[in-house]
Amino acid sequence: MHRVQLLAKVTYGPTPEVIGQVASLGAAGFLEQQLRTPPAGVRGVLAGASTLGADIETRYQAYRSQDSNRPAKELRHAAVLRAARHPGQLAERMVEFWTNHFSVYTGNGDKNVRYAAASDDRDVFRVHALGRFSDLLLANARSVSMQLYLDNFRSTGNRPNQNYAREVMELHTMGASNGYDEADVDEVARIFTGWGLAGRLGTDGLRFAYQENRHFTGPCEVTITLPDGSTSTFSTPGRTGREGEQDGIDLLDWLARLPNTADYLATKLVRRFVGDDPPASLVASTAQVYLENDTEIVPVLRHILTSTEFITNQFPKVKTPFELLASAVRATGATIESDFSNTTDLPATRTISDHLNRLGHPMWQWPTPDGFPDDRNFWITTSTTLRRWELAGRFGNQTLNGFTIDRAGLLPNPMPATIDLVIRALAARFSIPITQTDVAAITGFLGVATDTPLADVRLDQNLGDVIGLVLSIPANQYR
Repeated sequence: MHRVQLLAKVTYGPTPEVIGQVASLGAAGFLEQQLRTPPAGVRGVLAGASTLGADIETRYQAYRSQDSNRPAKELRHAAVLRAARHPGQLAERMVEFWTNHFSVYTGNGDKNVRYAAASDDRDVFRVHALGRFSDLLLANARSVSMQLYLDNFRSTGNRPNQNYAREVMELHTMGASNGYDEADVDEVARIFTGWGLAGRLGTDGLRFAYQENRHFTGPCEVTITLPDGSTSTFSTPGRTGREGEQDGIDLLDWLARLPNTADYLATKLVRRFVGDDPPASLVASTAQVYLENDTEIVPVLRHILTSTEFITNQFPKVKTPFELLASAVRATGATIESDFSNTTDLPATRTISDHLNRLGHPMWQWPTPDGFPDDRNFWITTSTTLRRWELAGRFGNQTLNGFTIDRAGLLPNPMPATIDLVIRALAARFSIPITQTDVAAITGFLGVATDTPLADVRLDQNLGDVIGLVLSIPANQYR
């Protein structure tokens, strides 16, 4: 059972190679391999003139007069490629998790966040995905996109801006209404005055900069009520000059190590890897592991992914549209065009963004800073189910621009005698559990009995539909 859960929830879908690794290394060995493998970098993902490795200024100059949404589209394109192909599957899942945890909006009217988000992906989440949360929190606080998105770059000692101060407690560390009040938000806002930006787009680019003349220099005090009812207080005398930046660094370090933060992060991670209703006992033990390991992420993941609750979990998670797309690529072995050398745009880039939008998952475009919900009821509706089936059908029938599948290569060799055995063989190839009811539904769509000889099915004409229907099996909507 542990192997099944690892393949379903640590990876974006089983492949023959990964199944072989688990068989060779065992569940424990495979997990340790995943915990040691970092996320993919920017090289070799999108070839040619892409935005992934460029600085903010280059992205802005290249796309402001063409397609200002291009950087976000390329992020989605690259995310699918990495999820489908990178051996560090758990690391890619954690990049996805942290990207949503520290959500920024790259849609219209976004204060140029769209040009900065790729830098976060490259320099924040991919660097710290499996590191210390305290380091990740600091790197995110200094990121250009977070400074822009939550307006902290506008914050001054005379007019502190509360946006980042509120969200760093409510969404990034402790959780909503979890031990702090409005007075604490005010104090945190004062501490982060002076944390801002230098330069501007169109000239010399944007970058994080601490501006001592904008920093509040008076004393500040933040008092948090802990889960056991006691309190913890952070205070600063109000450093001046360049030393003022240390106030914010120390505050983030303190926030990262609060029991409130441990509980909040443990809840989100258990919900992500175990189920929509996180078991309270596992949340509590995970929070303790987080605190005992100085905010290190790897021991926390190891604890969750070896827990009894994870191994015996009978409540699978609904695949997000991104997971559904990535898992279909992995299951079918689809190739995705990724070379921009001789073009300014790729059909695959548009295809990925268009289908994620249709399925309700336009990554980097959730309009509020709380990120996409991690809940089955958000992802599965009547309309999205129909669109999930449509996506599967387009996979099978080779109508996804920029995607190519060797459909004949997916068939068993030698071929079985009847259509039901072909359907079961495809489901096994895709590692999708299939029932007799599923088989009957697919053969019913084809207008034949389950045990119809292949010669009477016209599989050469119907193979695309069969592949799409197998990918549409209810079990494949879950991980």
